[in-house]
Amino acid sequence: MASYTLYLDETGARHPDRASGLSARSDWFAMGGILIRQEDKEEAEQQRDALAEKWGVTSPFHMTDMINERSKFSWLGRRTQRERDEFWSEYREFLANVPAVGIGCVIDRAGYAARGYAEKHDDKWLLCRSAFDIVVERSAKYAVSQGRQLNIIFESDVAMNSVVESYFTNLKENGLEFDKNNSGKYQPLDVADFQSTLTSIENRPKENKLLQIADSYIYAIARRGYDKKFDVYRRLMDSKRIIDCLLEKDAVSALGVKYYCFDK
Repeated sequence: MASYTLYLDETGARHPDRASGLSARSDWFAMGGILIRQEDKEEAEQQRDALAEKWGVTSPFHMTDMINERSKFSWLGRRTQRERDEFWSEYREFLANVPAVGIGCVIDRAGYAARGYAEKHDDKWLLCRSAFDIVVERSAKYAVSQGRQLNIIFESDVAMNSVVESYFTNLKENGLEFDKNNSGKYQPLDVADFQSTLTSIENRPKENKLLQIADSYIYAIARRGYDKKFDVYRRLMDSKRIIDCLLEKDAVSALGVKYYCFDK
């Protein structure tokens, strides 16, 4: 059966009670990235390589380093403003033309704490468990709607690999564990749906070309929760690369990007 692959990355601090390094006004944890069909992977990789070759980029694209012009992207800060504008224009166009669908779950950490979730759950329930369950469940529902199964590739972190893989196993064996009174309106998948749709989960290093694209997508999706004018996100929306653009309006709440614990 044909499949989608969810390339999954994260941004922000996954522990509810640890400093994230972000400002109090934009303190998120997010998990997500891109859904891409098997037959479109080579094209996406070729687009990434063409841009990297043009700009002489030999390290993985990493959005926060690029924006802050640090680490392997400190060279960007030494270019003229015209060159920097050109780079970002081409990078936005690259992301907007990749044959992929952006998806994610963004948790406002202050909102999470204010609702008492940090005290309600034991310390094994990290923010990434909530985000993982939500984004994988929504990705699976979208895959089913397209007549496809879903496999997952996530960025390797030796300390967390087995934890993330256990979330996947738990979904297949037990389904979602959110409060049914609160989650019923989102029409969650049941255990049988997870078992028939989820196929495999694997970790890959950050050098993986499609994980680099996922990194940029989930950063843009997360930042949009605090900055609706963020240019990368708006360019993705213009090209209908965010899942919300592909759904009927009444399906967005159950299948689209989830902004969790945000004050309305």
